[in-house]
Amino acid sequence: MSLFGTTPSGSTDRAEGNNPPSIIPTFHTPNKNTPATVIARGVKLEGEFKSQGDVLIEGEVVGNIQTDGLLTAGPEALLKAGVIAADAVIAGKVEGNLQVKRRLEVKSTAKIKGDITCLTIVVEAGAMLQGNVRCGEENKAPAEAPIPKEPAIKEPSK
Repeated sequence: MSLFGTTPSGSTDRAEGNNPPSIIPTFHTPNKNTPATVIARGVKLEGEFKSQGDVLIEGEVVGNIQTDGLLTAGPEALLKAGVIAADAVIAGKVEGNLQVKRRLEVKSTAKIKGDITCLTIVVEAGAMLQGNVRCGEENKAPAEAPIPKEPAIKEPSK
């Protein structure tokens, strides 16, 4: 890629908009030492998948996915899975619940059917979300809320 939109061969490059866009995460996890795991187009993975680094999915995953890094699902990705990630960029289809510890970015091509829990969410126009969405600091509450000792509604005293 050159500085002014032409390559040494004289053809225009990506800056001129002649190449199709790809999914490029707009943020990265701090752990640069761990290489990304790629599940390529045409690959189907079934079962439990755990990673400490970034994960790029262009194929199909059925089961559960967990990563301490960035999960990126490309526009042709199909995830029939529960997902737990530190950060995520979703451009494909997800059928399952998403738990994102920090930031979730939902691209315009995304179709998500499942509940979403995250700290921050960015949704592009055109994305489809079907399920409950919970964002913000209060979602860091424990899974089991304490049972109140007194009823919420008290009857007036006589």
